[in-house]
Amino acid sequence: MSQAALVQEDRTSVSEQAYQYVRSLILAGDMSPGSVFTERKLAEQLNASRTPLRTAITRLIGEGLVERLSNGTMVIREVPLDELLQIMVIRRQLESEAAAQAALKAPDGAATDILAETRSVVARPVAELEDFWNYDDRFHVFVAESSGMPLLAQMIRGIRDKARMCHVVRMERNFSEQAAEHLKVLEAIERRDADAARAMMIEHTDRVRARFLRWFSGG
Repeated sequence: MSQAALVQEDRTSVSEQAYQYVRSLILAGDMSPGSVFTERKLAEQLNASRTPLRTAITRLIGEGLVERLSNGTMVIREVPLDELLQIMVIRRQLESEAAAQAALKAPDGAATDILAETRSVVARPVAELEDFWNYDDRFHVFVAESSGMPLLAQMIRGIRDKARMCHVVRMERNFSEQAAEHLKVLEAIERRDADAARAMMIEHTDRVRARFLRWFSGG
C-alpha cells in the first residue's frame, strides 16, 4: 500500500471514530439540542487534526443531527414536534410492514429471548430512561432485522435515531405500558400471524404518537 493510501485510510478511520463518538453523545442526550458544536473542541477531545473531522461533521449534518447556522456556527439540532409527528407517520408504515414480514420470515424460536425480556419489563419496569431505551432498541431492531429486508431495517434505524432528537421523546416514562404493546407484537410474530403483527405494531406506534401529543400539551 502506498504512503498516500495509508494516509487516506488513517483519515477515514479518524473520521469514522469522530462520527460514531459525536453521534453516540447526541443520541444519549449527553450533547443537548441547541448546544454549540465546534471542530476545535472535537479535535481536542479526539486528539486529531481537523481535516478528517470535517467529513464526520458533514455526515452528521446530512443526517440532521447537527445544523450549521448562517454565521457558520454549528449546533446540535433538535427535531421539532411537527417533524416528530411526520416521523411517526413514517414509522407506522415501515415498522408495521417489518412486523408483518417478521411473522412470515423469522426463524422458529427467534423471538424467545426478546419475548422473555419483554415479559420481564412488563412485570418489573426498568426505572431509568437509558435502560428502557436499550431494551426498546433491542425490540425494534429484532423486528426490523427479522423482516428479512435489510434496506427496510436500515431505514427504520435511521428514522428512530432522528426521533430521539426531539425533547418530547425524553419525557417518556410509561415503560410497562409500552412493553405490553411490544409483547402483543412479539406474540403475533411468534404464532406467525402477519395480519395481527401488523395491526399490533400500528396500534403501538399510534399510542406512542398519542403519548407524545399528550406530554407536549401537558395533558
